[in-house]
Amino acid sequence: MKNTLIIPSFEKLISWPQNRRIAFISNIEWVKQVIQSIMMAKILSEIGNIEIILIDYSKTFKPEVLENIGRTYHVDLINHVSISDHLNPNIGGKISLHIHNPSENKNAMSNFRENVLKTSSLYTIVTDVKPSKALHGLRGILRVYCTRISQNIFSFKTFTEKITLKLSSKGMEDIYDTLSEGLKKVLKILQKASVEYGPLTVGDAVTIISHDLNIQRSMARRILIKLAMHGVIRVDKNSIITYTGTL
Repeated sequence: MKNTLIIPSFEKLISWPQNRRIAFISNIEWVKQVIQSIMMAKILSEIGNIEIILIDYSKTFKPEVLENIGRTYHVDLINHVSISDHLNPNIGGKISLHIHNPSENKNAMSNFRENVLKTSSLYTIVTDVKPSKALHGLRGILRVYCTRISQNIFSFKTFTEKITLKLSSKGMEDIYDTLSEGLKKVLKILQKASVEYGPLTVGDAVTIISHDLNIQRSMARRILIKLAMHGVIRVDKNSIITYTGTL
């Protein structure tokens, strides 16, 4: 995978670095831990000398996740992250605050809700379950909802933006970078056809792929399925919606 912390679509999604308080919402534990670790690596690599505090309310955050992400992006997370299970409202200064599973129980929610907006950290990054009781009614925190599409392909959605990324224990990738050259070629064919002819039905897409590549329709359908599994196309009311990132 590409070991870059700069993915344009992700930067736009979180409006980095304007949004200083961001919550990633998912019911998949390893996804939350990977995202939290990636955000730590981003902040540490961009700012440098900053203290990172992780409040792990559920006591489930695995050190090996920090190690794996740190290794991918060449950032020493293990020696820069302090872990606690209680949020101190007096936290402030050159600090990045990372909060994991504040909806774990009533005590965690109470401690989180009473103190999170009182802190004066440079960044506050939250990872929690959906629906997040801890975040209910709290303003000033950008919500990013993470939903699995297939295997390691996930959609990331805010109230204005939606992107698709690949996640693994090693980090995050733009889905386009995960495609084979053959699948990239087909995706470009579909994008060009969408511009030229307007919205494509599944049948239209199969016909175009079959014609342009001189292959059987059954093979064209299998290619469409592969593109859908990668998250670069989806079917909405029999219309093909294609990936909109930079090719």
